[in-house]
Amino acid sequence: MDYEPRIVKLETEMEHQKEAIVLLRGDINRLDSKVESLRSEMLTLTRWVAGLSITNVTVIIALALKATGVF
Repeated sequence: MDYEPRIVKLETEMEHQKEAIVLLRGDINRLDSKVESLRSEMLTLTRWVAGLSITNVTVIIALALKATGVF
């Protein structure tokens, strides 16, 4: 039985798979960088929301104290 054509076919398929893997690695690296930038933006937004929440609570407490005549 002659295995040479099968081997050539498998080698060709293997080369195509290697090229696909290289392309996937590039895509994964690009996605990783996008995820990192999104994490950075989320951290910034979380800080903003926390700051605004603290400010709102402070204003509500101050208004309640003012309405009750404490100061």
